[in-house]
Amino acid sequence: MKANEKLRAGPEDITKFKLMWRDTMSEREKDYWRELFVSPRMSQPQIRRHLWDKLKINLRYNRQLNRFRDWEAEQREMDWIQEKAEEDEERVLKEHPEWTKDDVRADLLKRFYYRARTRGDAKLGLRTVAADVRVGSLELDWAKFEFDATKAAMGKLESLKRIKANSRLSEDEKIQRAREELFGEGAAAQ
Repeated sequence: MKANEKLRAGPEDITKFKLMWRDTMSEREKDYWRELFVSPRMSQPQIRRHLWDKLKINLRYNRQLNRFRDWEAEQREMDWIQEKAEEDEERVLKEHPEWTKDDVRADLLKRFYYRARTRGDAKLGLRTVAADVRVGSLELDWAKFEFDATKAAMGKLESLKRIKANSRLSEDEKIQRAREELFGEGAAAQ
């Protein structure tokens, strides 16, 4: 599956089945099991027995099978959402080649907000809000960094001019000295 999903801790055989589903089963095998899960020809106890016979997965209770089916449906939905986002991004870039990544991201966030709202999908809405908040937090951190760096540069203008004028230093050495002047001796060298 494409989604980078987490496996919740649970009974060993459910986790084993999730790992098998995610990591080793072919789409054909998954389709076989999906069809069986919704087929009227087998009851849940029969499906659980079939899981044991074919895969050595021992789900002792119907609720374990139901939990697995819910998990699998959620994974498919997350894959669909990811695919849709990628398609939307490609389409938007074709329609608006002048847009920056920030423009595309803002447009996609807006679309996912509307999609969550119209579908009444609280999970999608919360994930969209979380992504939006992370981006906003990174933007704020960057703005703070720029402000602090500019303020530090203004306070060290004379010493930066002396570093710039030093003809014995290469450009890379001048940049490193300026970084050390602004950010201290521990400033990372490039």
